[in-house]
Amino acid sequence: MLRYIFFYFELFAFFVCLYTYKKLDRNFKIFLPFLAFIVIYEFANLKFWMLWHHTNVWCYNLESILETIIYTRFISAFDKRKQYRKKVHIVLFIIVLFSFIDMVFIQGFFMLNTIAMVLQNSMLTVLVCLYYFNLINNVDENLDIVRYPPFWATAGILFYALAFMFFHIAYSYMAYKQNYHFFILAQVIPDIACLILYSLLSVAFIYQYKKANSINAIKTL
Repeated sequence: MLRYIFFYFELFAFFVCLYTYKKLDRNFKIFLPFLAFIVIYEFANLKFWMLWHHTNVWCYNLESILETIIYTRFISAFDKRKQYRKKVHIVLFIIVLFSFIDMVFIQGFFMLNTIAMVLQNSMLTVLVCLYYFNLINNVDENLDIVRYPPFWATAGILFYALAFMFFHIAYSYMAYKQNYHFFILAQVIPDIACLILYSLLSVAFIYQYKKANSINAIKTL
């Protein structure tokens, strides 16, 4: 039942993004096609349409790479330093390249690529922390952090990345130890992480929409 609940939250986030799309900043607009893809992808998985050789892990491996690219470019876009963004994109390229190497030569196409996913989520965690550090040190006195859309979006990504980093580390260790009690956590952690991510993204879209409306209202005075 929980899997269907988190799918509804993904669907809700997509419709919120669709409704607010015209008022979103350029950095946020990437989420509309991305969320459309996520909704279709998860629906296909719920219907077991993505099974190949009796597993859907292969598409999860590819989907995690796409998520990493989207979230990395989204977070780094808030930093105005071109040199910093260039370094981030180089690291992103290396991790994506390693992810494909892991998929083809190390853990395999039909196995969960936990090594690559730990690296992907580690990078996202570091990026969000660097973003918050930069935000705190360059904060505008008039900035209301609670109503600041990038704060909510990056908070969702941070929680998601930390949860999945723990998930894949624990998965690798407990699978190696043949501790099958992990299956209980495996059914809960990813779904809760996704639920929180898409809830906070929806909050970010709504605050972005309200911010745009407030600016338009001031211009018309």
